[in-house]
Amino acid sequence: MSLYNRRNFLILAPLALGACGFTPIFGRGTAAESLIGKIALGPVDDRMGFEFNERLEDRLGRAEQPLYQLEVIISVNSEGLAITQDNAITRYNLTAEADFSLTRIADGKLVLTDIVRSFTAYSATATAFATHVSERDANRRLAVALADQIATRIAGSAKSFVQ
Repeated sequence: MSLYNRRNFLILAPLALGACGFTPIFGRGTAAESLIGKIALGPVDDRMGFEFNERLEDRLGRAEQPLYQLEVIISVNSEGLAITQDNAITRYNLTAEADFSLTRIADGKLVLTDIVRSFTAYSATATAFATHVSERDANRRLAVALADQIATRIAGSAKSFVQ
């Protein structure tokens, strides 16, 4: 594709998207935009919960005067995948599931409930410290992935419950 054709494509692509009714999910005047800073997050008791809430606040804003309460239950399963001849596990697969519900605070009505899932893996090395750091990073990646999925589901469903 020549440079001239690429320029035409880059100029015309946004126009085509606009013509078909495409709007950004957090665009001005959208239901999802009205949720920014309006969702209170539940308390956390571990590092993964902290990473999860931090990512959700990045995506949905910190609630000053919340209209909705988000409750999330995260479960993580670890499975050894690669085993050496001396029965040492060198690779772990982590799968996580987050069951969440969003409730309108004013009337206690449940407006959204769903389950999201994600997975990642990490390697166990010869040192305990390096393995611990790898596991912690894998849990952080899971927390971020789950938070992103939940933020997207909330934003995508906002039109059905925002008043």
